[in-house]
Amino acid sequence: MNEDQLYRQTRRSRGARGFSWVLALIVIVAGLSFFIPTNYYVTRPGSAIALGPMIDVEGGKKDETGAFMLTTVRMGEANLAWYVYANMSPDAELMPKELVVSKGEDNEDFVRREQAVMDNSQKIAEAVAFRLAGYDVKIEKEGVWVMGTIEGLPAKKVLKIGDVITAVDGVRTAEAKDLLQALASKKAGDQVEITYTRDGQEGKTMVTLEPLPESKSVGIGVRPDNKQEIVIPKKVTIASQGIGGPSAGLMMTLEILDQLDVAKDLTKGYKIAGTGTISLDGTVGRIGGINHKVIAADKAGAEIFFAPEDTLDATSNYQEALATAKRIGTSMQIVPIKTVKDAIAYLDGQKPKSS
Repeated sequence: MNEDQLYRQTRRSRGARGFSWVLALIVIVAGLSFFIPTNYYVTRPGSAIALGPMIDVEGGKKDETGAFMLTTVRMGEANLAWYVYANMSPDAELMPKELVVSKGEDNEDFVRREQAVMDNSQKIAEAVAFRLAGYDVKIEKEGVWVMGTIEGLPAKKVLKIGDVITAVDGVRTAEAKDLLQALASKKAGDQVEITYTRDGQEGKTMVTLEPLPESKSVGIGVRPDNKQEIVIPKKVTIASQGIGGPSAGLMMTLEILDQLDVAKDLTKGYKIAGTGTISLDGTVGRIGGINHKVIAADKAGAEIFFAPEDTLDATSNYQEALATAKRIGTSMQIVPIKTVKDAIAYLDGQKPKSS
């Protein structure tokens, strides 16, 4: 081997070693990116799940030729890798952490809140469906629902998200205004006895009132909501499989109603997905991540998608859903819904799907 050949071989050898080092560095950095946290959560398309196998109504029927499906969004804390991916993909979004979990909360708090909201959504769906089917429904005020606790205030140490405050110093608190009234005459440093239920068990605790942030009032530091006991004439079992949040309200209402109405099949053979909260008066409300839910429904083969028409401008859930449907080129029909009766009327107007 002459000197020139030796020189060229040496250069190739050094180049190969240099490339190997660069490749190894890239692999190491990529691996570390999965362990580097960011201050964001990432959301992306979840799944569309048939509600028939999840919901059982006592004395109801399950002879749907189609299916009602709830839709989900996948959400998790974004490490550096997910952060980069979300900035490159049209099917992933980043949300600042403070919009998902409040200051001082952790993932366990978030999960408890989402599950509590889902439980309430299920009960309201049952009430709306039974009323539409002609049954009497009783609604009783149960107490003050703890939907969050404020960092640095006494409730943070003794109460959990999902607890229900039923009394202050032995005086019943049927709803949030009763809690406010019970504390209105108190001052900082006063002690009160809080009676609450957690997972069906009653508990009591003494707390010392403190000034509330950005307020002249004192309190215990909870974000309250009203908890209602909804009594229906038949048993309904919903296996929500750990799914949280309120957005399945509309679709659960339709599935329960379909099982109650033994005279007809609301689905008429179609695969029907959708989303939207449900109120006791049947109003369908806005939800987050509808673009991800449209994608999930399309992948599951849905033919109809109900979307809340919460406003009449371009910011409505319905318009967001339309834009996503156009972007992905789906043939799925996007249907605007303001109330559950709108969804029923639309289905009543469809011809049964031929098999």
